[in-house]
Amino acid sequence: MKTILVPALRFYLVLGLLAMGIIALQDRLSLGLFFPTERATAATYLLWGLGAALLLIALSLYASRNFLWAQLLDREFRRILVPLGSWQIGAIALLSGTAEEVFFRGAIQPLLGLVPTSLLFGAVHLIPRRVFLPWTAYAAFAGLLFGSLFELSGTLFPNTLSHVAVNFLMIWLLNHSDPAPSTASD
Repeated sequence: MKTILVPALRFYLVLGLLAMGIIALQDRLSLGLFFPTERATAATYLLWGLGAALLLIALSLYASRNFLWAQLLDREFRRILVPLGSWQIGAIALLSGTAEEVFFRGAIQPLLGLVPTSLLFGAVHLIPRRVFLPWTAYAAFAGLLFGSLFELSGTLFPNTLSHVAVNFLMIWLLNHSDPAPSTASD
């Protein structure tokens, strides 16, 4: 088992529980916060979440194929996240995407607002090495997108779906594709 799996799962479990506690203290804990209550609305939010996921995945894949900085970033993530089995990737994607959305969009965004929460989301994805700086900017952009979905829908459903899908597919691709040669230019 990859050494990152157990600590990551523990961290996201604690983060999710902390977020649920904050939301409960705000007296906002309800099923509607997590899932849309009307079938037609659920279908719309499903499409929003999948559309946002496709946008973020497309941007990541485009950068990885065309820019050296993205290829170097992929190489660093491979060192951390490869090899993992599909169930491990699914567990990390589900727990990280869900816990981060419940914490940042569900608990923090109502207190700080969209832009500060998005910048905070990017900042907590900061790894103090130059190669990871683009990931921090990408995370802030993703946070803005996820936060916008939350603002528009009033539910965590579309942004959580999107976040889990992005995490799953990007980690899965790292584990099931050959590393790209570093031939592109910045």
